[in-house]
Amino acid sequence: MVTSLAAQLTQIRAHSTNALDIKARKKAHSKSLLFDSHYAAAQDYNTLYQLCQEGWHELCRLDSRFLGFADNLFSEQSKLEERTQITAAQNQKLDVVLEDFMGLVGARLLLKPALKAIEWLIRRFRSATVKNLSYGDALLTPSSIYSIHEHNTTCLILTFLPYHTSSVFLSLLTILPEQRHGAFKFLQPYIQSSSIPSRHAIAYTAANNQDFFKALNTYTLRVCRCEQQYPALLSFWSSITSEAVSVMLDHARLGRPELQKENQEDVLRRVMPPVAEGLAMHHSPDLRVGCYMILTVLSSKTNLSDELLAAMMEMVVHCWKIVSHAGLICLVIIAQQRHSMTLSIKVIKSLLAIEHLVDDLELLNERYKVEKLVLGLILGILKRLGRPGDFHRIRTIRRLLEANLMQPRLVAAALASMLCLLQEPASFPHTKDDFHTSSALADLIRCLSNLATVGPIVRSVMDHAETETRQSGFDVLRGSLVGLPMTTDVEMQDITITPRQVPFEDLVKRIPTQTAFKKSLLSQSESYIFSSLFDAFVEACQSSKNLHAFLELPVLRKSLASTELFFVSFFVRVWCGPHPIPARVAALNVLSNYLSNEKLLADVQLLLPYLIYVLADSSPSVRRAATEVIVAMAAFYDDVGTLDRHNAKLPILGKCRSYGEGNECDGIAWLPWQTVGIFLQEWLLPRLEECQLHAGRIGGSIANSLSAVAESGEVVNDQQSFKKALRASVLTSLCSHVANTPIYAVKARLLPMLTGASKNGQAALIPLLNPILAATISRSQGDVEMHCEQDHVDASQYVKCVLEIATPNEEESIKLLQEYISTTHTNTNGLVDVAVFRRLRSIWPHLKAQTQITLAGIMLDLVLSDVCSQSEILRRREALDTLRKVKLSVDTLQSFLRSCPSLSDGRSTRGAKRRRIASPSHTSEADIRKASLILEVVESSVTKAHLSLLGKLTILMADFQEYKQHSGIELHYLELLAMNTMRGILEYSAVRSDSLFLQDKFTYYLQCVKVERNEIQVDVLVDCIRNSTDPQVQHTALLLVSLLASIAPELILHHVMPIFTFMGPTTMKRTDDYSSYVVKRTMDSVIPRIMDSLRKCRKDPISGVSELLLSFVAAFEHVPIDRRLTLFRSLVEMIGVDEYLFALLLLLRNKFPRSKEALQFSIDLLSSHEVENQLQTADHYLATILDALSAKQTFSVHLLTKNHLNSSEEAVVDLLSHLILLLGDNRFVTKMSQAFAREEHQIQLLRSMLSHITNQTFSLSRRFPQTPTINILCQKTLDILLSGLPMVDLVTMLQNLLDSADTETRLDALKVFELRVGDGKITPFGGQEACLAFLPKLSSVIEGPDGETSRHVALACIEHIVERYGKKDIDAVVCVAGAMVSSKCLDAESEEVRVTSLLCLSTVIEVAQGEFGPFIPQTLQKTLITISNSIEEGTCSKRLHNAAYSFFSALLLHTPWAVAGTQLDLLLKVSHGSANANLDEAVFEERRATLELVARHIESKECCAALERTWANAMAEGPEAIKEQLLVLENVIGRSSKSAIDHQIAAFTRLLIKTFDLRRIQLCPRTENSYEEKEIEEVEDASNVAAIALVTRVNDKIFRPVFAQLVEWAATSSAKERAYRQTAVYGFFLRFFDRFKSVVTNYSVLIIEDAANILNKSVFTSATSKLLCTKVIKTLQVCFKHDQDGFWQTPSHFGIISQVLLNQLEQAGEASAAIEVTSAITELAVAADSTDHHRTLNRAVLQYMKSDRATVRLAAVNCQQNLTARLGEEWLALLPEMLPFISELQEDDDEKVERATLSWIKQSEEVLGESLAPMLQ
Repeated sequence: MVTSLAAQLTQIRAHSTNALDIKARKKAHSKSLLFDSHYAAAQDYNTLYQLCQEGWHELCRLDSRFLGFADNLFSEQSKLEERTQITAAQNQKLDVVLEDFMGLVGARLLLKPALKAIEWLIRRFRSATVKNLSYGDALLTPSSIYSIHEHNTTCLILTFLPYHTSSVFLSLLTILPEQRHGAFKFLQPYIQSSSIPSRHAIAYTAANNQDFFKALNTYTLRVCRCEQQYPALLSFWSSITSEAVSVMLDHARLGRPELQKENQEDVLRRVMPPVAEGLAMHHSPDLRVGCYMILTVLSSKTNLSDELLAAMMEMVVHCWKIVSHAGLICLVIIAQQRHSMTLSIKVIKSLLAIEHLVDDLELLNERYKVEKLVLGLILGILKRLGRPGDFHRIRTIRRLLEANLMQPRLVAAALASMLCLLQEPASFPHTKDDFHTSSALADLIRCLSNLATVGPIVRSVMDHAETETRQSGFDVLRGSLVGLPMTTDVEMQDITITPRQVPFEDLVKRIPTQTAFKKSLLSQSESYIFSSLFDAFVEACQSSKNLHAFLELPVLRKSLASTELFFVSFFVRVWCGPHPIPARVAALNVLSNYLSNEKLLADVQLLLPYLIYVLADSSPSVRRAATEVIVAMAAFYDDVGTLDRHNAKLPILGKCRSYGEGNECDGIAWLPWQTVGIFLQEWLLPRLEECQLHAGRIGGSIANSLSAVAESGEVVNDQQSFKKALRASVLTSLCSHVANTPIYAVKARLLPMLTGASKNGQAALIPLLNPILAATISRSQGDVEMHCEQDHVDASQYVKCVLEIATPNEEESIKLLQEYISTTHTNTNGLVDVAVFRRLRSIWPHLKAQTQITLAGIMLDLVLSDVCSQSEILRRREALDTLRKVKLSVDTLQSFLRSCPSLSDGRSTRGAKRRRIASPSHTSEADIRKASLILEVVESSVTKAHLSLLGKLTILMADFQEYKQHSGIELHYLELLAMNTMRGILEYSAVRSDSLFLQDKFTYYLQCVKVERNEIQVDVLVDCIRNSTDPQVQHTALLLVSLLASIAPELILHHVMPIFTFMGPTTMKRTDDYSSYVVKRTMDSVIPRIMDSLRKCRKDPISGVSELLLSFVAAFEHVPIDRRLTLFRSLVEMIGVDEYLFALLLLLRNKFPRSKEALQFSIDLLSSHEVENQLQTADHYLATILDALSAKQTFSVHLLTKNHLNSSEEAVVDLLSHLILLLGDNRFVTKMSQAFAREEHQIQLLRSMLSHITNQTFSLSRRFPQTPTINILCQKTLDILLSGLPMVDLVTMLQNLLDSADTETRLDALKVFELRVGDGKITPFGGQEACLAFLPKLSSVIEGPDGETSRHVALACIEHIVERYGKKDIDAVVCVAGAMVSSKCLDAESEEVRVTSLLCLSTVIEVAQGEFGPFIPQTLQKTLITISNSIEEGTCSKRLHNAAYSFFSALLLHTPWAVAGTQLDLLLKVSHGSANANLDEAVFEERRATLELVARHIESKECCAALERTWANAMAEGPEAIKEQLLVLENVIGRSSKSAIDHQIAAFTRLLIKTFDLRRIQLCPRTENSYEEKEIEEVEDASNVAAIALVTRVNDKIFRPVFAQLVEWAATSSAKERAYRQTAVYGFFLRFFDRFKSVVTNYSVLIIEDAANILNKSVFTSATSKLLCTKVIKTLQVCFKHDQDGFWQTPSHFGIISQVLLNQLEQAGEASAAIEVTSAITELAVAADSTDHHRTLNRAVLQYMKSDRATVRLAAVNCQQNLTARLGEEWLALLPEMLPFISELQEDDDEKVERATLSWIKQSEEVLGESLAPMLQ
């Protein structure tokens, strides 16, 4: 109850706010996004409110939507509201408002104003100052009002989460409450460690935490629903959600198939709802792109059904108003995962609505497989044929197939579907256009068959197609493929056109009869009669009778064809329309026959443009028919000229009413009939044959030949072509007809010919075509598309042809385009918009300068307009694209920059104080947008040295800085644009100057830029580097500064230090490659110019260089580790390695005195240079120390700290220690050695440098004679510097020092040599010989008056020389040995000298071997004395002890004869003393190693004799000595041959007997010096090991007597001593039988009687007898256990030992003894393996079960249990004999016996498998 109440109170306390808890409220108030907690806790409320209000006002200026929060969150009334005092409904409304604000402010979260506003929502309190709260105030003041970090935590975290890599998010983590929603538990580790969560951690959480995944989706969709989305949020959501979904699907694939399906369905249930909602938001393209990514992941990583994939495709195209590239990719990937090829109608309609679908699919095909989507689209289009718009659909199919987007098998499938569609009569509805559709489809297949890509597939499909009914289109197609010629006979008998269902007569009846007012079918108005006439004509073509009847119809007025245009115009409309080839051929044939057979009364020049049109037809049969018409027409004009060439006047057919009843024909330029005849005869007829073969021939001829330009490019003379007047008149006439014809197909085909002619010299044609241009751009898109569709013309291609009319030199056409783009149109025409701007881009370079300026200004205004209609958006996009792609002139760019608005509102002219207190300007977003656009255009257009732009760009940069200073808003993008433009200008100028020969590029540039150079404000660039938080701005500013430094260094000299200072914590800190490039580029450009300036202006530039280096040293910690060395190395190389590397190292030491990282970097930096540079650096380094110690300090004041300058000794110690660490790297020594392998003149420089450094080191050392620390450091410095010196040079220098210097210097010189010679490397250039020649000098040092320290170092040097090179000159080694065995070495007072002497002698013995013989007696005696002294109490020395044994080891290895007889005895004796001296393990190992060498290198006989002679001494010394004695014995046995052992078996036996007699000697009687039992056992174990080793080396013949001798020796002694000997012997027997097992079972016969006697006579009364009996019983047990030969089955053997063992049951009163006895009896029963023997044992044991003693009975029962367990049923065969005893023991008086008996019964029952209860009753 109490616990429950306490828990409830704790929970209440956790969720309650105490107004009286001042401390808690102060802590809550200190939580801030902007300020430190201490500063925030002391802030005044009014100050905080004012600060946050400023931020809100700034946000309102950026986005007017923030004004909506003026009446709630940021109102004056909000100060009085309290969240805890309002209702739940009001709280919910407040949450909605807060979430709306957070969603809106998220886009500007990195701006200071946004953080200020959020600060208000976090920290709003009613108290005046939390720090000054009184008790009464606390009663009246509530806690937090909004506190969104506590009440709206989810919304707040999700708003900040897209910026999780910024410092703002880290600040947020510090204020989050401890109680957080479960979705954000993953932030806990990052809150505790104050670190930023990685993107991987967020994605992992989204994949594994459903709450977080749901919260993220809900928040993102809510923001988008409110139209508050921003790129940072959507890109973050897209990437995190896509990765999370991918991980979910990976996890879902684990487990059984059923489980996988269930998991995938669960993922779909979680993912699809937010995706569907996101795709429905058409106003957020970026959100849809994210949804596309998710759908792509879902479709590619799961096995979804076709139905679900189809639904996903419909989701993609839902609300697809603006098609995105990502959406099309998503469709492609989903379609590729489907098995079915069909697409839904919705998807097909959406795909067909894409403007450049085929181009997009071709682009995607490079990275994705689009074949299934393409095939599905083609199949869907085929199903929709027969409806209006078939022309566009068939064109789309053609482009898709021509693009080669599918595999051949899929192409074949599409073609097969097309063929099947053609073969089905009912495939198309019975409309007036059904025949056109089928024919167009047949034409498509025919055209495809001629392509190289799909042509073979088309023919293959057609060859395998099995058809029963030949449809019309199919027949035409087959005829086209095989090249069947079309007949020209008017009867048209060979044209196979399937007759219609409606008879010809009925079609004639449908033709209207009243057509008197219809004079021409080429008029602009739509004809109501043409359709019915055309249907009848097509039907009439099936027979000559019907055709004749059709031609004689009154409505055609054939009889009036010479004066009226109706008859001719009908057939012109037929062949110029989108009609089947047979119909067009028939129309041409009819007119050809008419012209040939009828007498014409009028000029038919109206036919010229239409015949030229048909000559460019793609069908050869149509072109052949057209040639027949032209030939007939030419014959007519020839006949007329023949009759009367000069006087004949022919009326022009259709002159007044050809294109309408009004004034449509007024602009037609009619030709004289003579001109027409000449054109036909002299120009057109010669080219007819070529035109028949090539459809494009007529267009090229008109564009070239007719315009007086030959096809090869040469001008044609008058003899080869028309006269100029005739050419112009013909072209003018054609232009007038094209301008007035209502047939768009004719316009589209002839316009390229005419515009080509205008380019080739006929510029006068353009004004004639301008009406077409004006009419086209004034039409709506629907109108243009309708007319183009009627004539089956591509609308976009047509508009493109029309826009070709506009040429740069024709002002009227350019004016038309200018008026078009400057006017807002009510009739939108996207086709014209795109074509106009593309045309402007193509002709832009040829426009006049003023025209370019005007058009650019118009396009700029258009881009900046606020009209939001769909058409204006397209126009703005095209205008912007044009501005970015065209090459704008410098005048245009200047005009743009002049129109750029000033954002700072002129405040830069105010005073500094006035600027600080001025309110921010109300700069509109439109001004920023305009400035951004202008700078974008200028940047993309700067491709030359537009030097005149630099001044204005600099002014703009200053304006941006001024705006940022007053508003707090950084215009990163604008600054980048301006600086990139300036950079491009300067780079181009620098490149131009590089190309100059023999002219300094700087001078050249200064001459070019002298007008603008004063306008370049470098301080503006410095402000960008210093104040900008955007890396790109900093990078660009630095690159710009580097360019200025390269071109005009004097501009940036005064700003260098701030530049590099600000680079440290910003640019240098970044790890990306580009930042590294920027830093390097800046350094390469700026630093060399700085150094040049410093050298010119100052005698000693060290002060300026130190300032520069300090800038980089301050940035040291910020530079990434992997780039740090490269950066500083480049810096040093620029300023001079030899001159200033030491300065950098000293400055690094001053800045980071205790940094290991800085120290290691300094070492690496120094080691990366050549050895000359390193020595020069060391020289300058020492010079700096000496300068700091001098009375008049010079350059050191710029490099050292005040502490170094004021504290001399400490400073020298610190700096020398640093120098030693710098030079102590192995790389320095290696480079030094390599340097001395160069040429002599190069080595001489190194020697001089080393000499100077040595003198400086000595000078420094002499300044502090009484300071050992500095002297030692100087010595180390010298050692390091000389360590790389070749040995020859070093020895020469040391010999001079030893001859002339004082003792201390001699000692230092010896130490240097010791370090050098001890490195183990054989130096070249005679190093070995130099070292050996140095030995006599070292001997003189040993024998000389120098102290023992010098002798110690000299001995160490001798040891190294002898060890390395002694074998080269043994005589020299022997000579120096005499000095080492003198009393000054071996009898020296210094232990170090004696140790070193012994070690050195060991090395000498190793080298000289027998040559050392004369010195052995003297040395051996002193060494033995040394060992004895080293183990005495008070003078114990492990090092001396080990050195002495090392000496003996050397003797034993190389001169073993010297250690024999008495010397060996002495060595063993001192070893006995050492063994019991209680030294550590290292001493033990050294001594043992020496004793092992004794056993290995001295003869076994001598060793055995010595061991026997020193046995008593070893025993007297203690057990450790005995054990080492036995170890020597074991080693002797191990290394001796078998023959030697056989000869020495007696000696070995004596030694073993001595060891077995140890127990007796120590315990009989026991004295105070006797060994402990444990020590005796350890010795016996060692002796047993040696004995076993002996057994393994001899045979049975040798060892059996020894075995018998041991038994006899142990049994023949007195009764008191016998037990001790037998205990030791039977311990060996136990090890012997256990080690060799059944091999030695027959040895048991030698111990049976002895063992029986021992067990019969011994009792368990004393410890000695008990131990003896135990070992005997264990020995017997081992014998029983390993008997494999039935030895113990023999009755004689069994009988002797069985009764003796059974008798031990009565004496086994203790549990341990009973266990041993019962185990032995059990093993005997197992070994005996006889029923009789078992019965004997059983009866004896049963008798003991009747004993009066409970312990005996218990032992007997336990014995029975063991026997039952081992033998099982074999033993229980004796159960009848056991039952009476068992029954009696069940009721035994002793509880233990009774319990054991019951356990035995249970055990027996388990073995037998039945109960013993009936037997025991």
